[in-house]
Formats: sequence, structure tokens, C-alpha cells
Amino acid sequence: MRRIFLLMLLWCSGYVSYAQYDIGAMNYGLVASKNFGEEKEFGLGLRIEYAFNCSTTFMAEYNRSLAITSNKENQEYEGYNEFALGVNLILFNWYPTTITAGIGYVGNDANDFEFFEDDAFLSLQTGGMIHGAQIKIRALHQLSDPIHIFGELNVKSLGSRYHTFLIGFSYDFYN
Repeated sequence: MRRIFLLMLLWCSGYVSYAQYDIGAMNYGLVASKNFGEEKEFGLGLRIEYAFNCSTTFMAEYNRSLAITSNKENQEYEGYNEFALGVNLILFNWYPTTITAGIGYVGNDANDFEFFEDDAFLSLQTGGMIHGAQIKIRALHQLSDPIHIFGELNVKSLGSRYHTFLIGFSYDFYN
């Protein structure tokens, strides 16, 4: 009986977890992010996604880190730029909400990495760029046919200072 239940659960989850976007859709999004490592730091970003098939989405994103400070505090902080490429796969789909997970490349031009380098699990520094990997988990909810909102957690191999939580929305352009 347990085996039959498990088999039916796997079959049903495979049957319903098939669509985060339409095949071939191009999705553009805006995000706001909060860095876990710095209390007075937040980010804004853009992303583009391509739905290769019903369960796989390729993603490219750009985020800009900014500081929330008064004019007297930390005037030298310039923030940093971050670029990421990755792929997301569906874990669960309870229409209109989809849970995805992904992995990818992340790179940034933070000039304070040497202070946090000991916390990094996997990183490579070339010139002014720091390279690493990221794992992401995302909850995506369809508000209407072309508009999705999402919350996303990104854990980066560059260390806990660079982990982020993002909220945002995306708009689907169908082929």
C-alpha cells in the first residue's frame, strides 16, 4: 500500500508540475533585494528569463547594491554591481503558485571582498571581479496571465555577506 501511495504521489506531482511559463516565453522582471550581510544595504535589479520548456527556465540578472545611509554616515560606500546566469527547474506546482530551485554563476565587483573572503566557500577573483556560484529557491505566483510576482532566496558561495532575499515581478512576452 505504501508503494502504491508513493507511486501515485510521484505520478501526480509529475503530472501537475509542468508549467511555470509557456514554452518559448521571454520574461522581463524588476526586483528589490535585501542583503543578509549588511544591515543598511539593499539592491535593485533587472532580470530576463527564457522558458526553454515547461519546467526549465534560463535566467540572466543584473543587481545593483546600494546603501541606506544619511549624508553623514559612510559617504565612501559606492555599492557594487552583480551579474548572474542560471537555470531554474520546477520543484512543485500548485497553480497559480510554483516553487522553483536553481543553480548558476554569480559575479560582482565589490571592493570589500578581502574582508569577507574567509567566509567564502567557492570564489575566484580576477581583476576587479569576484566569481562564484549561487543556489536559489523561488516562489512564483501568477497574478494574471502575463504578470507574476515572486520571492526568492539566493545563497552564494561568496559568503554570507552576499546572500540575498529578493521580491519582484515579471512580465511574460509570448512567442
